[in-house]
Amino acid sequence: MTQQEYEQQIQEQQSHIQLLQKTNLDLLNRNLKLSQQIEAYYDVRRRVQMLKELVIRHKELIRNADLRDDDELMALIETRLQEELSYQNPEFGLKELAELMGTTQTRIIDLFRRSPIHKTADDYLDYLRLLRSMYYIQCQPSWSIAACAQEAGFASIRSYNRKFQDAIGMTPHEFRQLLQLPDGK
Repeated sequence: MTQQEYEQQIQEQQSHIQLLQKTNLDLLNRNLKLSQQIEAYYDVRRRVQMLKELVIRHKELIRNADLRDDDELMALIETRLQEELSYQNPEFGLKELAELMGTTQTRIIDLFRRSPIHKTADDYLDYLRLLRSMYYIQCQPSWSIAACAQEAGFASIRSYNRKFQDAIGMTPHEFRQLLQLPDGK
């Protein structure tokens, strides 16, 4: 093999190497573009799913926001709470009530602010808890007062005793004793 043939062969190999490098670079760029397109596709799918969830939530808010009449909304709150007994969870408060009703916390605050009896949602929830505890005191005489309070949704027995005394005018223990008196006495 002559020097010239050898140099020509090296030049051909270098051309092939350059062609392979260019092809390899083209393939890498194509793979990168495909990867970016796939990422963009999944990002779009994730965003579409989030938007669907927001639309569903918004439709529910709009549906319940139509309850402009306070009496209608209050009746719906009473019905839902009696059905689900959500208030028996001590953590159930304004935020959870608004979520349950599919409306805003502001709407619930305004509703109770205009209420002649309960000035806050927490007052109303405590009222329901007190009624439920009175039911337990009457129907579950073997339960302790603390168990009745806890089952009704009160986190603290001290708070329960104070709220019971303020609302009913007697302690839960006195209420139980009153229930145990014979009818004529």
